[in-house]
Amino acid sequence: MNEHTEAPPPHAVVLQMLTGMWVSQILSAVAQLGVPDLIAAGTRSVEHLAEECSADASALHRLLRAAATVGLVVETAPAEFALTPLGETLRANTPGSLRDFVIAETAPGHWLPWGRLVDAVKRGGAMTKETLGLDPWDYYATNVEEGRCFARGMSNLSAIASADVARVYDPGDAKRIVDVGGSEGVLLRGVLSRAPNARGVLFDRADVIEGARGAVANSGMADRIELVGGDFFTDMPAGGDLYLLKSILHDWPDDKCEEIVRSVHRGAAEGSRLVLVEGLLPDTPQPSPVTLMDMNMLVMLGGRERTAGEYTALLKRCGYEVERVIPTGGMFGVIEAKRI
Repeated sequence: MNEHTEAPPPHAVVLQMLTGMWVSQILSAVAQLGVPDLIAAGTRSVEHLAEECSADASALHRLLRAAATVGLVVETAPAEFALTPLGETLRANTPGSLRDFVIAETAPGHWLPWGRLVDAVKRGGAMTKETLGLDPWDYYATNVEEGRCFARGMSNLSAIASADVARVYDPGDAKRIVDVGGSEGVLLRGVLSRAPNARGVLFDRADVIEGARGAVANSGMADRIELVGGDFFTDMPAGGDLYLLKSILHDWPDDKCEEIVRSVHRGAAEGSRLVLVEGLLPDTPQPSPVTLMDMNMLVMLGGRERTAGEYTALLKRCGYEVERVIPTGGMFGVIEAKRI
């Protein structure tokens, strides 16, 4: 906005904010239909795109016209569309893909609880059981396809986090690296790539581990990764000298976080390290995507985002001394602590 451009009136700004929920579903519909991959493969006309994704041509044209207004595609000729860099992020299996994360966040498992945000604020806790009939993890175990999409969505974020972490964090001489709640092991693989003499343990719920087998088998690191299913409150793999917790503690209130960290402490080797990869709340109020993710934790799980200082105090209560906090320049920060 230059000095000659008038700011939009407040009501226009609020209406734009409100329609953000429509934009979210537009992103999801474009991703679910597979339009970005079809366009990338050379199909650009609405007529042919509609045939490929079994959609009504007129309705698809309207969807893509709306997608163009938010920068996902551009109409290069009447009823012909090309991808933008934003649209590229909705392709499957490409670097920086957010396709599955977008679909998971706009599916019933997340969308319905968010409709009860006011109730979550009044209660101070999650609204998942009231809306889904189950806690999120049981819901995803029951709704298998949505659960797999959610796991892949976590891998989308893990790929971004892995690149950020690999740029700033050196695992040193670690020999046994345990990824706690690691979903498909994207972060673990990224860390192992920097520790050629180390072996990894991917630890998560049994149903998640079963779904991760294919991703690990196709990763080129299957011979270095042991798959273990269990409950991280009670069944922590023992003997690791480096434990990874990415986006785990923010799912839980403080008392449950302490149970998890103490479980790690019991299984960990003497002098081992614990690395948290979490979004870190700013110490002073300022715009941050972590503040919005904090609302997601409230609605979905009763968890919360925390500042680096709050994580430091939590870890200290559980037998860990924070040695450094490393910003990545992205959404995530890295906290490295030593077992004491």
